[in-house]
Amino acid sequence: MPPLPTHAVLERTLRDLGETALAESPELAGWAAATTRLLDAAGPAAPDDAVGVLATAARWGRVAESLAALPRSAWASAVHAPGGARRTGPGALALLVADATSATDLAARVAAREARIARLLRLDPAGLRAALALDTAAAIAALDALRDDVPTPLARRVREASPLLAALGAAAAPHAALEHEGAPEGVPPMPLLDHLATRVLGRKLRGLELADRDRFQSGEGLSEEAFAAEVARTRRLADGPLLAVVRQALLHLDVAKGGTPEDHARWARLGVDLSVHNAAAARLLASDPRIAWPLPADAPGDPALAGLVCALVDAHGIAGQIVRGEMPVAAFAPLVAYLDRAADALGPALGLPSRERVLDAVLDCLHLVNVCDTAGVREGLMTDALRDALSGVERMVRDAALRPGDPAARLAAASVDEPARTRAADRLARLRATRTRMGESPSATADALAALTDAEVGQLARLLDRCRFWYAESGTAALSAEAQLKLLLIGMVRAAAATDQTRPGAPFHLSCLPLAATLGDRRQPATTYRVRLVETLLAPHALSALLAGTLPDDADSPLGSVRAEIGGQEAVRLTYRESAETAALLTLLPIYERKSSAAFHATLKALCDLYGLRKDDFDRVANEEMYLAHMNGARNDKQRMLDHVRPGRVVEVGPGGGIVLDLLEEAHPASEVLGVDASAMAVEALQRRRASEGRRWSVRHADAFRLPEIVGEGTVDTVVYCSVLHEIYSYVEYPGDGGAPPARFRLESVRDLLRASWRALAPGGRLVIRDGVMPEPGVREIEFVAPDAAEFFALFAAQFEGRAVRFARVGERRVRLESADAMEFLYTYIWGPESFPYEVREQYGVLRYAEYRDAVVRWLGADGEPAPVVVPLPAEQSSYVQGGYRRGLAGKVRLTDADGRDVDLPPSNALWVFEKPAR
Repeated sequence: MPPLPTHAVLERTLRDLGETALAESPELAGWAAATTRLLDAAGPAAPDDAVGVLATAARWGRVAESLAALPRSAWASAVHAPGGARRTGPGALALLVADATSATDLAARVAAREARIARLLRLDPAGLRAALALDTAAAIAALDALRDDVPTPLARRVREASPLLAALGAAAAPHAALEHEGAPEGVPPMPLLDHLATRVLGRKLRGLELADRDRFQSGEGLSEEAFAAEVARTRRLADGPLLAVVRQALLHLDVAKGGTPEDHARWARLGVDLSVHNAAAARLLASDPRIAWPLPADAPGDPALAGLVCALVDAHGIAGQIVRGEMPVAAFAPLVAYLDRAADALGPALGLPSRERVLDAVLDCLHLVNVCDTAGVREGLMTDALRDALSGVERMVRDAALRPGDPAARLAAASVDEPARTRAADRLARLRATRTRMGESPSATADALAALTDAEVGQLARLLDRCRFWYAESGTAALSAEAQLKLLLIGMVRAAAATDQTRPGAPFHLSCLPLAATLGDRRQPATTYRVRLVETLLAPHALSALLAGTLPDDADSPLGSVRAEIGGQEAVRLTYRESAETAALLTLLPIYERKSSAAFHATLKALCDLYGLRKDDFDRVANEEMYLAHMNGARNDKQRMLDHVRPGRVVEVGPGGGIVLDLLEEAHPASEVLGVDASAMAVEALQRRRASEGRRWSVRHADAFRLPEIVGEGTVDTVVYCSVLHEIYSYVEYPGDGGAPPARFRLESVRDLLRASWRALAPGGRLVIRDGVMPEPGVREIEFVAPDAAEFFALFAAQFEGRAVRFARVGERRVRLESADAMEFLYTYIWGPESFPYEVREQYGVLRYAEYRDAVVRWLGADGEPAPVVVPLPAEQSSYVQGGYRRGLAGKVRLTDADGRDVDLPPSNALWVFEKPAR
């Protein structure tokens, strides 16, 4: 039987190319026959293309075998090696390696990419632009080609076909990655391409096209029902030219964030203002004659569809900004005006018979753009709730587009009947939605507005109606609600005045982008201090004065200055400029935080106090989280209180880090558990933790001396004090009996606080106290073993505020002192240098055990109240050394009596329980 033609052609070709071994292989005939059948199965595909795909797949099938024998760490070098990828650049290959789940998966990914690039390289510029509009995978391959400094052939073709897309491969501005998910490990970050190619197109749009929810999202996100609805929307758009329109819009959303300095200069000559990137990208796209890309065959290059692409780019993200409070609904006025002009032309281009159907189709496109773009920021961001909120905004736009009249007035009609205070409070509260989810009081914004009269709030609401914020949440939400409002007012008043010079009453843009890096980046050690500096800087300025146009003249302030600067033709930028002093502080304070010497931490606290950075006596600024973590230690030790708690309504005064609230909730799941704390910082941290962990307990920022007013007299079953009463004694300046002036370290403060708690207790209720206890009288000697112990003691003896510490040196590294003073030093030293400046202000042991018990009975039995019943406790619970204290001090100090005999540590904690009898 003569050889098949395919076999004959193959054999001759191989011989002509010098591949004699292949030409004479006995396998060649079978391969030729199989290839002929495969080409028949390829249908209308060009035979050359099909053969190329087969050859590429076969070659990478062999590569997969070698990859499987290598560790994953060697895959990247293997696919780069000779015989590996021929058309795919190093940046794209790094992504493919990072995403691969196995050697076979990697080989298949590279083979598909290589074959796709081969197809794209055969196209002319117009054909390449069309391919990117019509095929998501082709668009991803083209964008990934822009990742490398040394351009591949495809990268050169993309830059030739679309200079605007080439801008995405240039070094992006820092804000391009703001709040975005980072690049995969091992992949050099390119924020614009990571967002668009990898996440928006590669995961989100492709996941919807394939109806693959696992590809679309990892972990929490859209429910199955919501995802199915988005898949159905995508398929509706794919039935005509609109999915190609969506792809084109997605490709160009962020082009104005990229580009080289030369690009920016060229764009400026076109009159494009980059300060508002949506409008800038749309303007750039409209100025490019290549926008009339060939679209699907039923509408090739329709100018109506090209205009729709620009409109989608201009309007993208606005719905999300409205949801976040950054923009009013009137920001959609340009889109509504576009629909007024273009709906009649879009109908024939889309084959839709009515204006309503055209509006629905356009808003479907906008919705899909927003879903993919928003979901691509980071995993878990696109939820059912956010999707529903976006849809609600889109319905408002649709309703406005169907009514006659001025577009902005139509859009504003939805909220025109709301009182100005409600409108302003709602918008500003949405700017703080993340803080609210993390536990901030929902009334924080309304409380800040309470300082303004109704007329002033009306003026503020009118400013908000005109203002389009950019990066306001990421740039200012770290501030308190009042400070945030003051800062935004400074920018709005400045922007409104600048706009009114040329366009009276027109909308204006206010960019908080410069603040996002200085106040919003919590990864930087100095950010917490900088936030406090701005809050302190703004504190003297009244909201009403700012609203009246009296802006701060703080150029010479040691705290720095806030400025509202013209950032472009369209926007005013808010900035915070550090003074020489604040720059030095922001360098010094984070360094002092990390020092191991108590002297540095004492200086750190003094500097914070000097510049007014602390909100209250309990506030440790940047050390707050570490302090609360310390407070949450000794969980097992604190559990011993639970045996004495009467369930029902349980209040903890001074919950600190919240560990006792957790224990109470877990031990008594049917009880109502409430924490009351005087520290604003502690309450904010607790509210964040409660929200993030889904805890049932609640917490209030309140004065526990007013506990009966807060919770009601006789309504509580247990009041718990865990290591709090010594802080009340140490910090609260309280008047003494007989008209003595307020002072710290007065027992009257402890007495009156306990009396307030006693009144809040119901009959049969209990007061549970766990705190420090003063040791019995005696003399102790301390030998300093650790290198820092002697210095720490010298600072302690000089700075302890509870009383004068008297001691005698009895050796080079040994002192003799009273047992009570030894206890105070030991249990300050164990907390470490970072806590020294705070612990040295506290007297931990207020009274000896029996003295404490008898004083509480005497205090609570006065004024006609029934004398408390002392609940007997086992000796090992009444006073003891907390677990871990011996280990913590071992090898650092040696404690002896006056004769040099080793003695145990003094009790670090004690427990007292009192029960309120029925009258």
